[in-house]
Amino acid sequence: MFKKIIHQLSLSETGGVQRTFVQYMLYALKKSGYKHFVYSRHDLSDIYNSVKHYYYNINSSIFNKLKFLYFIYSKNYLIHFYNNLGSESVNKLLKFLPSSNIIFHERGNVWNTDDQSKKFYQYNSSKAKIIIANSNASKLMLVKRFGVDENKIKIIYNGFLSKNYKFDKKNYKRYSDKFSVGFLGRLDTPKGVHVFINSAKKLPDYDFFIAGYGVLENELKNLAKGQKNIYFLGREKEPMNFISKIDIMVVPSIREPLGNTVIEAGYCKKPVIAANVDGIAEIIDNEISGILLTPDKDISFDKLPKNATPFPKVVINPITQKLVKPKEINADKLCKSIIKLALNEPIRKKYGENLYKTVKEKFNIEDYFEKLEKLYKQI
Repeated sequence: MFKKIIHQLSLSETGGVQRTFVQYMLYALKKSGYKHFVYSRHDLSDIYNSVKHYYYNINSSIFNKLKFLYFIYSKNYLIHFYNNLGSESVNKLLKFLPSSNIIFHERGNVWNTDDQSKKFYQYNSSKAKIIIANSNASKLMLVKRFGVDENKIKIIYNGFLSKNYKFDKKNYKRYSDKFSVGFLGRLDTPKGVHVFINSAKKLPDYDFFIAGYGVLENELKNLAKGQKNIYFLGREKEPMNFISKIDIMVVPSIREPLGNTVIEAGYCKKPVIAANVDGIAEIIDNEISGILLTPDKDISFDKLPKNATPFPKVVINPITQKLVKPKEINADKLCKSIIKLALNEPIRKKYGENLYKTVKEKFNIEDYFEKLEKLYKQI
């Protein structure tokens, strides 16, 4: 039986995939029956120096490249690919090298790929022992859009903090004395930040804080120009530090495979208003642990730089489970929901507490780790 797990993903960025993986990696290094290493095609971000002794850049040396190729070829290693099921370069590797211990882990990249990638999805999936999807929405996208065999797919929700985690709000100083609304995430097309800003313009008595960076930063700052209640804070190294300093979170995503920010807000007992799209409804129970708004408006943001992520061709409707054209939530309806929570502290507390219970039960690091360990043993 193999004793080493080779994780193939990039830790050069600070997205949800990276944050949750590092949390898992640190836990696995202490608890796992296997040795774990990360191989990437990019340098390691200094934010993740905690795993630097286990991280190798394939492109930094011919030695690292040859080692990675050997791992794929050898039966003594299990290769765990993240967001690479539709990769053309991985497709070429698997055609060139015989391999037997391959896992593909879909964490949301399937929304970004074009229809021409179907042949890569189908061939790569045929070489996989198993495919992990981080949500039912991700599974549906793989099956309905690219024809991946659903019998090969196992849903394992992301693991975050311990089920024993207890949030202590006393350690955090608020950003503002006013009612505060937060957005956390990449400033890119899938996140719908322009809707957040358009709502902020209509609610001058509340403060709106945006934590994140990305290709749309200049366009979004121009959209918010002159508004004294909108604050851009830049990259936040500790997401929960940001979430803890505001009253509610808004997740106005146009597409969202799961919703890591929603889960992080839950661990902070903060209520969330979110778009009812893709995997978000697998976290929030509407009017019980948050507010879900149906995206019913054509996408209005068209000032896209060349390097922005294209809007997805289709998304998952959580109610019908069908592929539908992507839309954005209505800014006026978002305003009404923000006002509703601002004026009703008991409801905010109820939603926050219920979301806290949900995320501790469904998205804890212990269960995620145990499910992966069990999966590794079965292969």
